[in-house]
Amino acid sequence: MLEVDVIMPATPPAIYAAKSALSCIPIVFPLGSDPVETGLVCNLQRPGANVTGMATMSRLQSQPRLALVRECLPNAKRVALIRHSANPALELQVEASKAAAAELALEVIVLDFAVADEIEKAFEAANEQQVDAILPLSDPMALGNAARIGALSLRGRIPLVSPFREITDAGGLLSYGPDLSMLFRRSAVLVDKILQGAKPGDLPIGKPSDFELGANLQTALALNVTIPASVLSRATYVRR
Repeated sequence: MLEVDVIMPATPPAIYAAKSALSCIPIVFPLGSDPVETGLVCNLQRPGANVTGMATMSRLQSQPRLALVRECLPNAKRVALIRHSANPALELQVEASKAAAAELALEVIVLDFAVADEIEKAFEAANEQQVDAILPLSDPMALGNAARIGALSLRGRIPLVSPFREITDAGGLLSYGPDLSMLFRRSAVLVDKILQGAKPGDLPIGKPSDFELGANLQTALALNVTIPASVLSRATYVRR
Protein backbone atom coordinates (compact mmCIF):
# COMPACT_ATOMS: atom_id res chain seq x y z
CA MET A 1 0.00 0.00 0.00
CA LEU A 2 1.27 3.48 -0.86
CA GLU A 3 1.96 5.54 2.24
CA VAL A 4 0.49 8.83 1.03
CA ASP A 5 0.21 11.88 3.28
CA VAL A 6 -2.78 13.54 1.60
CA ILE A 7 -5.40 12.47 -0.95
CA MET A 8 -6.93 14.99 -3.39
CA PRO A 9 -10.03 13.55 -5.10
CA ALA A 10 -11.49 15.96 -7.66
CA THR A 11 -14.95 14.53 -8.39
CA PRO A 12 -17.90 14.10 -5.98
CA PRO A 13 -18.04 10.28 -6.36
CA ALA A 14 -14.30 10.07 -5.70
CA ILE A 15 -14.59 12.33 -2.65
CA TYR A 16 -17.30 10.17 -1.10
CA ALA A 17 -15.43 6.98 -1.93
CA ALA A 18 -12.27 8.30 -0.30
CA LYS A 19 -14.12 9.40 2.83
CA SER A 20 -15.87 6.04 3.10
CA ALA A 21 -12.68 4.03 2.68
CA LEU A 22 -10.20 6.14 4.61
CA SER A 23 -10.54 7.61 8.07
CA CYS A 24 -6.93 8.46 8.89
CA ILE A 25 -5.44 9.94 5.71
CA PRO A 26 -6.28 13.65 5.21
CA ILE A 27 -8.57 14.34 2.23
CA VAL A 28 -8.44 17.72 0.47
CA PHE A 29 -10.84 18.21 -2.44
CA PRO A 30 -10.23 21.10 -4.86
CA LEU A 31 -13.73 20.92 -6.42
CA GLY A 32 -16.48 19.84 -4.06
CA SER A 33 -19.95 21.03 -5.14
CA ASP A 34 -21.85 21.93 -1.94
CA PRO A 35 -20.44 19.71 0.85
CA VAL A 36 -23.15 20.53 3.39
CA GLU A 37 -26.14 20.12 1.06
CA THR A 38 -24.76 16.82 -0.27
CA GLY A 39 -24.13 15.46 3.23
CA LEU A 40 -20.34 15.28 3.03
CA VAL A 41 -19.87 17.49 6.11
CA CYS A 42 -22.14 19.21 8.61
CA ASN A 43 -20.34 22.53 8.78
CA LEU A 44 -18.17 24.49 6.36
CA GLN A 45 -16.23 26.24 9.12
CA ARG A 46 -15.32 23.06 11.00
CA PRO A 47 -15.87 20.13 8.63
CA GLY A 48 -14.54 17.60 11.14
CA ALA A 49 -13.08 14.13 10.56
CA ASN A 50 -10.33 13.99 7.92
CA VAL A 51 -11.92 16.14 5.22
CA THR A 52 -11.54 19.71 3.97
CA GLY A 53 -11.16 21.48 0.62
CA MET A 54 -12.86 23.95 -1.70
CA ALA A 55 -16.60 24.01 -2.42
CA THR A 56 -17.52 25.15 -5.92
CA MET A 57 -21.11 25.88 -4.74
CA SER A 58 -22.23 25.18 -8.30
CA ARG A 59 -25.94 25.34 -7.54
CA LEU A 60 -25.58 29.05 -6.76
CA GLN A 61 -24.36 29.73 -10.29
CA SER A 62 -27.45 28.20 -11.92
CA GLN A 63 -29.46 31.42 -11.77
CA PRO A 64 -26.74 33.63 -13.33
CA ARG A 65 -26.32 31.19 -16.23
CA LEU A 66 -30.03 31.10 -16.94
CA ALA A 67 -30.16 34.88 -16.65
CA LEU A 68 -27.51 35.02 -19.40
CA VAL A 69 -29.81 32.92 -21.59
CA ARG A 70 -32.64 35.36 -21.03
CA GLU A 71 -30.36 38.37 -21.62
CA CYS A 72 -28.89 37.07 -24.90
CA LEU A 73 -31.93 35.16 -26.16
CA PRO A 74 -34.93 37.27 -25.10
CA ASN A 75 -37.35 35.05 -27.03
CA ALA A 76 -36.10 31.78 -25.54
CA LYS A 77 -38.75 29.52 -24.07
CA ARG A 78 -37.14 26.13 -23.41
CA VAL A 79 -33.65 25.19 -22.21
CA ALA A 80 -32.04 21.79 -21.73
CA LEU A 81 -29.75 20.84 -18.86
CA ILE A 82 -27.17 18.23 -19.89
CA ARG A 83 -26.48 16.07 -16.82
CA HIS A 84 -23.91 13.35 -16.12
CA SER A 85 -26.14 10.77 -14.47
CA ALA A 86 -23.30 9.14 -12.52
CA ASN A 87 -22.92 12.26 -10.35
CA PRO A 88 -25.83 12.48 -7.86
CA ALA A 89 -24.57 15.85 -6.57
CA LEU A 90 -25.82 17.42 -9.82
CA GLU A 91 -29.39 17.16 -8.56
CA LEU A 92 -28.73 20.32 -6.54
CA GLN A 93 -28.00 22.20 -9.77
CA VAL A 94 -31.14 20.80 -11.38
CA GLU A 95 -33.31 21.98 -8.48
CA ALA A 96 -31.69 25.42 -8.45
CA SER A 97 -32.07 25.73 -12.22
CA LYS A 98 -35.75 24.84 -12.13
CA ALA A 99 -36.39 27.43 -9.42
CA ALA A 100 -34.51 30.11 -11.36
CA ALA A 101 -36.16 29.17 -14.66
CA ALA A 102 -39.62 29.72 -13.22
CA GLU A 103 -38.69 33.31 -12.36
CA LEU A 104 -37.26 33.87 -15.85
CA ALA A 105 -40.26 32.35 -17.71
CA LEU A 106 -38.16 29.46 -19.03
CA GLU A 107 -39.08 25.80 -19.28
CA VAL A 108 -36.35 23.38 -18.22
CA ILE A 109 -35.85 19.83 -19.43
CA VAL A 110 -33.11 17.48 -18.20
CA LEU A 111 -31.19 15.24 -20.60
CA ASP A 112 -28.94 12.62 -19.04
CA PHE A 113 -25.82 10.88 -20.29
CA ALA A 114 -23.98 8.10 -18.46
CA VAL A 115 -20.74 8.03 -20.47
CA ALA A 116 -19.04 10.47 -22.82
CA ASP A 117 -20.21 8.66 -25.94
CA GLU A 118 -23.81 9.44 -24.96
CA ILE A 119 -23.32 13.22 -24.99
CA GLU A 120 -24.13 13.33 -28.70
CA LYS A 121 -27.44 11.56 -28.06
CA ALA A 122 -28.30 14.20 -25.47
CA PHE A 123 -27.74 16.91 -28.07
CA GLU A 124 -29.86 15.01 -30.59
CA ALA A 125 -32.66 14.86 -28.02
CA ALA A 126 -32.29 18.60 -27.42
CA ASN A 127 -32.72 19.22 -31.14
CA GLU A 128 -35.76 16.97 -31.29
CA GLN A 129 -37.36 18.84 -28.39
CA GLN A 130 -36.58 22.18 -30.02
CA VAL A 131 -34.74 23.76 -27.13
CA ASP A 132 -33.49 27.32 -27.47
CA ALA A 133 -30.32 26.82 -25.42
CA ILE A 134 -28.30 24.09 -23.73
CA LEU A 135 -26.67 24.33 -20.31
CA PRO A 136 -24.20 21.56 -19.37
CA LEU A 137 -24.15 21.19 -15.60
CA SER A 138 -20.92 21.76 -13.71
CA ASP A 139 -19.26 18.35 -13.66
CA PRO A 140 -15.76 17.02 -14.49
CA MET A 141 -17.21 14.91 -17.32
CA ALA A 142 -18.45 18.07 -19.05
CA LEU A 143 -15.10 19.78 -18.58
CA GLY A 144 -13.23 16.74 -19.88
CA ASN A 145 -15.40 16.73 -23.02
CA ALA A 146 -15.21 20.46 -23.72
CA ALA A 147 -14.16 20.03 -27.35
CA ARG A 148 -16.94 17.52 -28.05
CA ILE A 149 -19.62 19.68 -26.41
CA GLY A 150 -18.52 22.87 -28.16
CA ALA A 151 -18.49 21.15 -31.54
CA LEU A 152 -21.94 19.65 -30.99
CA SER A 153 -23.34 23.05 -30.07
CA LEU A 154 -22.06 24.53 -33.33
CA ARG A 155 -23.19 21.55 -35.40
CA GLY A 156 -26.67 21.59 -33.93
CA ARG A 157 -26.81 25.39 -33.99
CA ILE A 158 -27.98 25.54 -30.39
CA PRO A 159 -26.46 28.29 -28.22
CA LEU A 160 -24.70 26.89 -25.18
CA VAL A 161 -24.05 28.50 -21.78
CA SER A 162 -21.64 26.45 -19.69
CA PRO A 163 -19.74 26.61 -16.40
CA PHE A 164 -16.36 26.34 -18.15
CA ARG A 165 -14.24 28.69 -20.23
CA GLU A 166 -12.81 25.63 -22.01
CA ILE A 167 -16.23 24.92 -23.56
CA THR A 168 -16.52 28.56 -24.65
CA ASP A 169 -13.15 28.20 -26.38
CA ALA A 170 -14.44 25.08 -28.15
CA GLY A 171 -17.59 26.69 -29.55
CA GLY A 172 -19.88 27.49 -26.64
CA LEU A 173 -21.55 30.88 -26.68
CA LEU A 174 -21.08 31.90 -23.04
CA SER A 175 -19.66 30.55 -19.80
CA TYR A 176 -19.97 31.59 -16.19
CA GLY A 177 -18.31 29.91 -13.24
CA PRO A 178 -15.58 30.04 -10.62
CA ASP A 179 -11.93 30.38 -11.56
CA LEU A 180 -10.90 26.72 -11.22
CA SER A 181 -7.18 27.49 -11.18
CA MET A 182 -7.74 29.66 -8.09
CA LEU A 183 -9.59 26.82 -6.34
CA PHE A 184 -6.67 24.47 -6.97
CA ARG A 185 -4.18 27.04 -5.68
CA ARG A 186 -6.20 27.56 -2.51
CA SER A 187 -6.42 23.78 -2.09
CA ALA A 188 -2.62 23.64 -2.24
CA VAL A 189 -2.51 26.06 0.68
CA LEU A 190 -4.71 23.68 2.68
CA VAL A 191 -2.41 20.76 1.83
CA ASP A 192 0.59 22.79 3.02
CA LYS A 193 -1.11 23.51 6.35
CA ILE A 194 -1.90 19.82 6.82
CA LEU A 195 1.67 18.80 6.06
CA GLN A 196 2.75 21.27 8.73
CA GLY A 197 0.54 19.56 11.31
CA ALA A 198 -2.94 21.05 10.99
CA LYS A 199 -5.93 18.74 11.24
CA PRO A 200 -8.07 18.80 8.07
CA GLY A 201 -11.30 18.78 10.07
CA ASP A 202 -10.26 22.06 11.73
CA LEU A 203 -9.60 23.85 8.43
CA PRO A 204 -12.64 25.70 7.01
CA ILE A 205 -13.89 24.62 3.60
CA GLY A 206 -13.37 27.51 1.22
CA LYS A 207 -15.79 28.92 -1.34
CA PRO A 208 -15.03 30.58 -4.70
CA SER A 209 -14.41 34.30 -4.68
CA ASP A 210 -13.30 34.76 -8.29
CA PHE A 211 -15.71 34.16 -11.19
CA GLU A 212 -15.19 34.21 -14.94
CA LEU A 213 -17.71 35.31 -17.55
CA GLY A 214 -16.62 34.20 -21.02
CA ALA A 215 -18.06 35.00 -24.45
CA ASN A 216 -17.28 33.63 -27.90
CA LEU A 217 -17.96 36.21 -30.62
CA GLN A 218 -17.14 33.73 -33.40
CA THR A 219 -19.89 31.44 -32.13
CA ALA A 220 -22.29 34.36 -31.78
CA LEU A 221 -21.71 35.23 -35.44
CA ALA A 222 -22.08 31.61 -36.56
CA LEU A 223 -25.36 31.19 -34.67
CA ASN A 224 -26.67 34.66 -35.54
CA VAL A 225 -26.90 35.63 -31.87
CA THR A 226 -26.20 39.16 -30.66
CA ILE A 227 -24.42 39.23 -27.32
CA PRO A 228 -25.58 42.49 -25.70
CA ALA A 229 -23.07 45.13 -24.68
CA SER A 230 -24.33 44.67 -21.11
CA VAL A 231 -22.92 41.14 -21.17
CA LEU A 232 -19.70 41.94 -23.01
CA SER A 233 -18.94 44.77 -20.61
CA ARG A 234 -18.98 42.27 -17.73
CA ALA A 235 -17.00 39.58 -19.53
CA THR A 236 -13.61 38.66 -18.13
CA TYR A 237 -12.72 36.70 -21.28
CA VAL A 238 -13.83 37.26 -24.89
CA ARG A 239 -12.86 34.98 -27.77
CA ARG A 240 -12.88 37.01 -30.98
